[in-house]
Amino acid sequence: MSASTVATNKGWFQKTLDVIEFIGNKFPSPFILFSLLGVAVLILSAVLDGTSVTYMGKGGKMVEAKIVTLLSADGFRYIISDMIKNFTNFPPLGLVVVMMIAMGLAEKTGFVSALVRKALLGVPSWAITATIFIIGINGNLASDAAMVFVPAAAAAVYAGMGRNPILGMSVAFAATAAGFSANFLPAGTDALIAGITQTAIGSVAVTAKSPTHPLINYYLMSSSVIILTIVGTLVAEKVVAPRLATIELKEFGDDTKDHALTPEENKGLKYAGWTALVYVLLLLASTVPEWGWLRDPKTHTLLPKSAFLDGIIPILFFFFFSMSTAFGIGNGLIKNEGDLTRALISGLSGSLSFIVTAFSASQFVAWFNKTQIATVVAVKGANFLQSMEFTGIALVVSLILLSALVDLFVISGSAKWLVLAPIFVPMFGLLGYEPALTQAAYRIGESSVNSVTPLNYYVPVMLGIMAHYMKDDTKAGMGTLMATQIPYALAFLVSWTLWLVLFIVFNLPLGPGAKIFL
Repeated sequence: MSASTVATNKGWFQKTLDVIEFIGNKFPSPFILFSLLGVAVLILSAVLDGTSVTYMGKGGKMVEAKIVTLLSADGFRYIISDMIKNFTNFPPLGLVVVMMIAMGLAEKTGFVSALVRKALLGVPSWAITATIFIIGINGNLASDAAMVFVPAAAAAVYAGMGRNPILGMSVAFAATAAGFSANFLPAGTDALIAGITQTAIGSVAVTAKSPTHPLINYYLMSSSVIILTIVGTLVAEKVVAPRLATIELKEFGDDTKDHALTPEENKGLKYAGWTALVYVLLLLASTVPEWGWLRDPKTHTLLPKSAFLDGIIPILFFFFFSMSTAFGIGNGLIKNEGDLTRALISGLSGSLSFIVTAFSASQFVAWFNKTQIATVVAVKGANFLQSMEFTGIALVVSLILLSALVDLFVISGSAKWLVLAPIFVPMFGLLGYEPALTQAAYRIGESSVNSVTPLNYYVPVMLGIMAHYMKDDTKAGMGTLMATQIPYALAFLVSWTLWLVLFIVFNLPLGPGAKIFL
């Protein structure tokens, strides 16, 4: 069959994926994208110069916000004189760099990979699907790296158990990609997104009463691990497994031997385990007693403000730093301070692309706030929604769906939030909702469909795993992969949204000190 015939015979699903891929590929790199958005802000500020709105600020006082052009002598002086300050004061910058150093060390030493393989290879067959979901969802501790080693290990474990390895891959990819925002332990992503949220709050001061920190969605996201694991397991066994049963597979042996831990890795895990135990005991001693050093020195409480919440990123940094170092010493990869330094530098290299993007993104956000375009848009948008009586749960669900739609074309979660947060955080605030709720809605929509966008960087990796096990590897295409992932994406989107709705209905805190309503 010729290439032209194949193209002609494409169904609507394949054509839809082609359109998404075509549009997404037309987007420039994040650095250029935010540079162009910055230029757009400058032009808009000149066109809309003088446009104003009024809204009720703190203490019930009416506040006027007026758009100010930056295409002027004063604007040019501001752009030049504050450029470095805008960059260095960009909240996500320090948070991400610090976490990337620690997580890069964990990846460089092989600690995370060894921990995942240790967990998977010791699980009984009846619990393997749920276990992969729990491990995969929590895999964002290793950032995107989990989307490579968890699906590969899961496929090998399924093959070793005599089950369909492609099912194992599909489960792991859904967990690591679609469940990316959920986690039992706070990750670098939590710090990054919260930092962007904090920046967005500044445009309208009245839009936040609760403190903003990396744990503002912790209660929702940690409990979501259980919800998504249950839902994902049901979808895998009842929907995806029967569909994959018709795929012809190669004769394969027990691939788990390729993922078995070496004696050095087992020794490293023992070192890391003891280190983690000591660290957790010290942390409990600093938080549980009333006199704990990490409690507020005046109120002796952890909420709503304390050194524990303010220092959550350093606490996580030292947690992963100590465990990864112990693992590296145990497995022989770290023999001296030079080895440790090189591993830390390697970890920092993973954040270089974000640092470059942060430079243009920080200017865009700063200019957006300086011109007060964000404030005017937020106030006008809030007034429009109020006039249409479009608030409450319907509004939250709409933001979830918008986030999911945008995710099909722009894969970077932080890039999307940098654009959406300055508008929706203050807009929702003016309607009476805390930033924690706005952020939670965004993260649910953005995460749920991660595995079904053809722009996901790790789709080729999944296709490679499929081809490895399929008898006819030419059939390992996008259609087959998406057919396994769409059921998970839809189930996650619906169940996760309903879980957030329950939090709203019962007014449950989304995280420590993080309320839903102002």
